[in-house]
Amino acid sequence: KQWYQRRVAITAGGSTGRNPLLLNVTNSYKPTIHCWSAQSKLVSCHFSPDSRYLALGGVDSNIMVCDTTTPMDSPIKILRAHPLGTISRVRWLNNNTIVSTGSDMQVRQWTINA
Repeated sequence: KQWYQRRVAITAGGSTGRNPLLLNVTNSYKPTIHCWSAQSKLVSCHFSPDSRYLALGGVDSNIMVCDTTTPMDSPIKILRAHPLGTISRVRWLNNNTIVSTGSDMQVRQWTINA
């Protein structure tokens, strides 16, 4: 009997906040932990509706999209998504579309073809 399955994203690394961790807990009670390395402090993260992808936005104006099913693969990077400043929020509209806002007062939409 499966009690629960949950994925939790945590930012770690002290005050730098550069290392997003994925804690995957299943009914085995043996959580698996995956870590990606970001170039700057992370500000926002959000799972896709199917929980496969984790979108991460930071102060370096870039967005990273990490595949939680193959965590050893390199993440998809949207470089300079908001070139004038920090990513303030990333959210998934559906399993292929991300919306981001930044300190540049822009709202942008991104289609992920993975």
